[in-house]
This record gives sequence, C-alpha cells and structure tokens, in this order.
Amino acid sequence: MTTTKLATRKSPIKVELPANSGARALVPALDRAMQILALLEAAPRRPFTVVEITQQLGIPKSSVFNICGAMVEGQLLRRSREGFQLGRKLVQLGSAYVSSVNIVGEFYDACRSVPPELGAVIQLAVIDDKFDTVYLALQDCNSGLRLGLGGGIGRRVPANCTACGKALLATLPETQLEQWLASVGQLPKLTPRSVISKAKLQQEIAEVRNQGIAHDEEGTIIGLCCVAAALPTPHVDGGFVAVSISAQRELLTTKRKLEIRQTLTHICEALRHRI
Repeated sequence: MTTTKLATRKSPIKVELPANSGARALVPALDRAMQILALLEAAPRRPFTVVEITQQLGIPKSSVFNICGAMVEGQLLRRSREGFQLGRKLVQLGSAYVSSVNIVGEFYDACRSVPPELGAVIQLAVIDDKFDTVYLALQDCNSGLRLGLGGGIGRRVPANCTACGKALLATLPETQLEQWLASVGQLPKLTPRSVISKAKLQQEIAEVRNQGIAHDEEGTIIGLCCVAAALPTPHVDGGFVAVSISAQRELLTTKRKLEIRQTLTHICEALRHRI
C-alpha cells in the first residue's frame, strides 16, 4: 500500500491507494473506484463533489461522474446536494466479511458463558501493518456504555492508545518494535491519558510481556478503562489476536477489577482451544 497526502481546504487527508493504482493498473475503472472509496473513507463525514474528487485524485471529471454514478446505483456511495459519501452497502459487505471469518464466530461462542451482569464490553482485535488496532467483534454485557463511533466494529485506533494494541505490540519481535518506534516522529494522542512517550510505551510493553496483561487507563476514551491479552492463532495475518474487556472507570471497584480480570482469563482460555 502507498500513502498519499491530499491537501484540502479543510485539512490534509491521508488516503491509502492500491499498490497497483495508476497506469499499471489492470482494470483502470476499478482502480479509480478504489481510489474514490479510499478518499471518502479518509473523511467519512464530509461530502465530496465531482470537481473535488477530480482535483484530489487527478481522475478525469467524466470518469468520476460515471464511476460515482455506478457506485450510487450499487449503494456503495450515496449522493446528496453537497456531494458523494460512503453508502450503506459497504456496511453489509463489511458485516459479510466479518461473518465469513471463523475466528469471529469462535469469539462470540467463547463469550456466551459470560454473565450479562458483567457490565462491560468485550472486544476482539488484530493489529494492522500501520500499527493500528483493528476491532473485529464486540460483545456488550450490559455495559451501559454509549460509545457511538468510538465502539464500532471495523474501527481503527492507534495501538499505543489501547490495551489490545499494547498486548499485540508486545507480541512483536523487539527489532520490529524498535524499527517502528524509530520511524514515527510522534505517537498519536486520543486523550490526555494516551501514552505518547516512547519510553513509557516500551516500559508498558515490557510489563505486558512479563505479566501477559495489558492495561489502558482512559487512553482511548475518557472514563473508560480496559484490560487485554493476546492469543496466538494461524488464522490472521501477524499470528495474534487480542481480547479486551472495557468498563466505566467510576464503577471499577477492587472486586469488579478482579471479576473482569478473571473473565478475561476465562475467555482467552476458551478461545485459545478454539483457534
């Protein structure tokens, strides 16, 4: 994948384009459609006009009009007076993809024994090649949380900000971890509690390797705390998945923390035998 920064009047947008995009693409129309989808994905709340898409991607205006029209008919895009945005069919395709991944089904099976009164959210995640945590599944056990876009399946969160991310970073070879840290100028920050110090992140990762458990204290969302553990599996790229349990910080008594920790261990053991 190659990353291109596209300057807009509002803010720079990072768009991931297919590696074969451009003149070498075997199917130019499909390649252009993928570029348009990537552009809209980078700014999902913002409508883009045909002219803006043309200017951003260098695709002829007539081609943009025809491709976007076809994707609107297929519900991959939706059109408003302001321009084009992602369409609902993408949700269906994403759900179908998630359903096709056996490990997701096994995760939900492993969560069936968790009592609803746990009052927490259980999630399954992997780490991608950009060192983001990608969430594949979510089981809400009467958590009372209203996470909105902050809790969606398929969302990507910087690994240094999440318990799942730290658990998965701890599975990396030390040389790979050091190369990544050396390549980033500044670690992403989501809240004032996010771990943005490279030294502190390395210290936490060392603790995860020693204890097997990662922690997030409001690093992703203020008021939310999380514990996570990583599991080896041959069914995903990278060879590991992570399971996390998140709950409201104000409700985390010593007894509840122990309960959540025991539940995490139970789910991981159940999932380990399945994957």
